[in-house]
Amino acid sequence: MLFIEALLFSYAAKVLLLILPFKYCQKFVSNNNCKHTEPDVRVLKQIKKALYRTNGIAYWDNKCLVMSIACRWMLQRRHIPSLISLGVAFDENKNLIAHAWIRANEFDVIEKGGNYHELYQF
Repeated sequence: MLFIEALLFSYAAKVLLLILPFKYCQKFVSNNNCKHTEPDVRVLKQIKKALYRTNGIAYWDNKCLVMSIACRWMLQRRHIPSLISLGVAFDENKNLIAHAWIRANEFDVIEKGGNYHELYQF
């Protein structure tokens, strides 16, 4: 069931990003109603696994941002606070690459995975 939830939230996040400008998308992923308690790491690992499995069948390019928004919605349903970070880095060809990752209580649900310079958090 967690895989189906992750799949539905991933597609909903992609539609949201296609329809609305990003500054309006932030309002749909606010973190206001979450408790500030210690989440169960097992739950975080299960959510991470479900999201990475759905990522394998995604056909769009900005997978990390879509996964981060879907992850935030899944964590909100469980009242787990989280922090989405957006950053940039340069690859070996000096091309600028962007990435989004999310942390919940010092646990990387969507991993940073590189030396990205953090530009924005919400």
